[in-house]
Amino acid sequence: MDFHDVFSAVKPAESPDSKATTNITQIPANIVGALVPGYSTIAKPLSEYLGLDISLLVSGSLLIFGLITTGTFWKKASVHFETLFTSIVIINSDDDIYNHVMEWLVEQPISKNSRSLMARTTRGQTYDLENWCYEKHELNSGHLLNFRNAKVAPSFQPYFGNHIFRHRGRYFVFSREFRHQTSVFGSLLSQDEIIKLRCYGWSTRPIKDLIRECGDHYSDTRKSCTDVRRPAHVEIRNKGRALWGKKTTSLSRPIGTVVLDHKCKEDLLRDINNYLHPDTSKWYANHGIPYRRGYLFHGPPGTGKSSLAWAIAGVFGLEIYLISLAQGMLSDDDLHLMFTDLPRRCIVLLEDIDSAGLAKRQKGDKIHDLGSEDAVAEIGSETTETLNQEHRTTSRVITLSGLLNAIDGVASHEGRILIMTSNFPDRLDEALIRPGRIDVQVAFKNATRPQIHEIFVRMYSPDISTKPASNIRQAVHKLDCHSTGDSTPSDKATSEINKEETPAILPQSIPAASSAAPKLEEIATEFANLFDEETFTPAEIQGFLLTKKEDPVEALKEGPAWKDQVLKTRRLQ
Repeated sequence: MDFHDVFSAVKPAESPDSKATTNITQIPANIVGALVPGYSTIAKPLSEYLGLDISLLVSGSLLIFGLITTGTFWKKASVHFETLFTSIVIINSDDDIYNHVMEWLVEQPISKNSRSLMARTTRGQTYDLENWCYEKHELNSGHLLNFRNAKVAPSFQPYFGNHIFRHRGRYFVFSREFRHQTSVFGSLLSQDEIIKLRCYGWSTRPIKDLIRECGDHYSDTRKSCTDVRRPAHVEIRNKGRALWGKKTTSLSRPIGTVVLDHKCKEDLLRDINNYLHPDTSKWYANHGIPYRRGYLFHGPPGTGKSSLAWAIAGVFGLEIYLISLAQGMLSDDDLHLMFTDLPRRCIVLLEDIDSAGLAKRQKGDKIHDLGSEDAVAEIGSETTETLNQEHRTTSRVITLSGLLNAIDGVASHEGRILIMTSNFPDRLDEALIRPGRIDVQVAFKNATRPQIHEIFVRMYSPDISTKPASNIRQAVHKLDCHSTGDSTPSDKATSEINKEETPAILPQSIPAASSAAPKLEEIATEFANLFDEETFTPAEIQGFLLTKKEDPVEALKEGPAWKDQVLKTRRLQ
């Protein structure tokens, strides 16, 4: 049978009384009858037996088969087209680039025009007054605030699936999907999210440029912020995913707000800057010195040790990797992996190292120091009985030996800044704070009178950008009255208040352009003279001033009573 016979079968028979008409439902049956010998013989009795038209069933079956075949064809064709004519970059949700891309997409038209979006609420903005739907008179009315009325607009992100968008004259395809990893027995090992960026062409350069743009956008929006990371949960680490998780992003603390001797702060910043210089790593390598730097901040609680570490991170634009040795969720092996997964430029902060359960060794106890050549030859030879007992008690305990090896062992990471804080440095083991592990020690003490003066001036500096103008007017008025004994402010002060320009805030003093500056300096001196040297911590002084943050004169009047009350409480304790 050839194609001529097939087309002849499809052609309808002509009626002698009228022109030929075509029965469309018979066309598939005629085609099958032409291709399958004996079909017409079987179809007619089968139709009579079943009581239905077989041609309709054949037509429907062929239609469904055609649709399935066409869909499969286009699916395979699209896969081959993407393989041959598109480039792709895959990003895992555990990577920082994922956050860069997602935050960039939120501000793009794709997040406004797409028909498949995910709505999200940024909880960090819920209590941001700038996003409140309140009028100024409501905020300054003196009524108690009710955060239940805070309204924050949701952000929208592209949902799972493919999304096509145009950027800088080129089309990109963005897609989100889940990736599953199963064992040989079919059980689910892990599940995470990935995003894919595609572009048409044989080069991934446009995608790389887009990712760099997303990273620049992310950095620009966080120039004055500091990221803090903590060890990820043990279940996440056990699944081979990220060892560190970002916990918070907060505004960087200005170095001028840390109460410490100015020369000490300057020397510390110079030392860190010299260490971070690109040429320093080469110098260390040429001289055979491990490229590491350690600092110990020690002193009473509330003297600003952690605040200084936070401020240093803001000055140099570094991330803080915070490790709590007392949380009981890390072992020696975990700690070693954490240190090896650090970036080359970062701050590792070990807070309250003396409270981590690492008792000071007694005389006669031995401990391996893998940072020395002699100890390397003795690895595995012996450990102290105390350390053995700790290992037997629980596997999630960091020992002194494990901490030392993570800090500067043979395989320890280089390029990071290690900062330890301690309230009781005399409790620390000598091996932990020896030179090479701790290179610089900074002692924090209770506030001196110059430091109390500095805290007072900084607390009442008229920052118009953050304080209502009425509060500044009242502060200047009270300072003027306190100085002159008059009930009205001086003409000079009034003229300064009425100026529309906002005075610039100096790092460690009140604006020089403000007439209240000399009077505030006098009040600050009187307030500082109320206290003895190194009797109160900066945190205590600041805590008291916060209760009078809008009224420096009232703080001066109530200062003596507050001082006596604190000293009396200390004697009773």
